[in-house]
Amino acid sequence: MEENFDALQVIASTRGKVDMDKAPTGENIFLLWGLLTSVFFLLQFVLWECLHQPWCMWVWLAAVLIGWPWMIVLIHRDHDRTHRRTHESKIILNLWIFIGASCAVGGLALGFADLFESLAMPLIGLLIGIGAFVSGQVIRFRPKTIGGIIGATIGLLSFTLQGDLWTWHMLTLSLASVAALVIPGFLYKKSIRNGV
Repeated sequence: MEENFDALQVIASTRGKVDMDKAPTGENIFLLWGLLTSVFFLLQFVLWECLHQPWCMWVWLAAVLIGWPWMIVLIHRDHDRTHRRTHESKIILNLWIFIGASCAVGGLALGFADLFESLAMPLIGLLIGIGAFVSGQVIRFRPKTIGGIIGATIGLLSFTLQGDLWTWHMLTLSLASVAALVIPGFLYKKSIRNGV
C-alpha cells in the first residue's frame, strides 16, 4: 500500500513538472518587436540622412508588415506546443496586439496628417515603454519593468526634440526599443532557458 502511495506521488510530481514545462512563455514576442522596431527605425534614420526622400519616412511600416504575421506564427506555435494559455499570457499577448495596432494606426493617421515627424515616434516610444512595464509587472520580471520605465522616459523626453532635431526621434525610438524590449527580452529568454 505504501509503495502505491509513493508511486502516485512520483506520477503527480512528474505530471506537474510536465505541465510547467509546457506553460506558454511568449519568450520570443518581446525580442521580435524590439529587434524589428530598433532595426527599421535605425534604417529609416540612415536612409533619411543619406537620401532625404519622402518615401524614407515610411520604412517603419516594414516592421509592422513583417512583425504582425511573424507574431501570429509565434503565438500559434506556442499554443500548439502547449495546447493551453495561461491568464497572464493572454493578458500580455492581448496587450501587445493592442499596442501594435495603436502604433500602426496612430503612425498612419499622424503620417497622413503631416504630424509624423513631431508626434508619431515619441508616442510609439511611450507606448512601447508602457507595454514593457505592464508586461514586466504581470510576469513579475524586474528587468522588463525597469526597461519599460526607461523606454517610456525616453519616449517622453523625445517629445522635446522638435524643429530641426526631429530626425533624432528615429534614434531615440530605436534606443527605447533596445532598453524596453531587446535587453529585457534576451534576459527573459535566458531565464526561461535556465528554468527560472
